[in-house]
Amino acid sequence: MKKHYVMTAFMVVMAMFFLVSSSHATLWDFNSLTAGTNINGVNLGGLTITAPDSYVGVIADYQTFSGTPSICASSWSGGMTLTMTFDSLVKSVSIYGGDYGGDSDWFSMKAYNALGNQIAFADTGSFSGIDPIHTVAGWSGDYRYLAVSADDIKSVVLTQVTWGCLWDNLDTTPVPVPAAFWLLGSGLLGLVGLRKKFRK
Repeated sequence: MKKHYVMTAFMVVMAMFFLVSSSHATLWDFNSLTAGTNINGVNLGGLTITAPDSYVGVIADYQTFSGTPSICASSWSGGMTLTMTFDSLVKSVSIYGGDYGGDSDWFSMKAYNALGNQIAFADTGSFSGIDPIHTVAGWSGDYRYLAVSADDIKSVVLTQVTWGCLWDNLDTTPVPVPAAFWLLGSGLLGLVGLRKKFRK
C-alpha cells in the first residue's frame, strides 16, 4: 500500500517539476560556439539550424554587431535563408539581426507548424542604426529585434532580404503543458492506488 502512495506522490512531484520547468524561455546566445565553424545540422540543445547550401557560419566576436559570437548564412547576398527547427513546440520566437556596417539592412522571419504550414510572419523593413525600442547594452552597429507568436511553432525561416545579416540572441517560449492534464493524470494514479488498497 505504501508503495502505491509513494509512487503517486513521486509522479505528482515530477509532473509539477516538468510543468514549472517547461514554462521558462530558452535563450541561445551562441557565445559558446567556436568562430569559423559550420554548425549546419548540429543540434544545439533543442535547436537545429540548417541552410540550403548546408553551411551555417559562426562569426568571430570582433566582426559582429553584438561583440559576441553570432551566426550567419554562407552568402551575404539577398535572399539567403536559415531554418531553425525546435525539438519541442514553442509559442513565441524572437531574435536580433543586423551587422556592424553603416548600410541599410532588412530581414524577415516566417514561422511554421509541424505540418509545414506557415502560421506567422514578421518583417523588419529597411533599417540602419541601433533598434530604438529594443536596445542591448554594449551593442553597436545596425540591428533590429524581430519576434513572432503563434500556437505550436515547430520552425522559423530567417531571410536576409537585402545583403547580409548576422543573427544573435534567439529566444523562445515553450508551449505550456496544461495543468489540468497533469492533475488528471495524478488523480488517476491515486485512484489506482486506492482501488488496490480496497481489494486487499
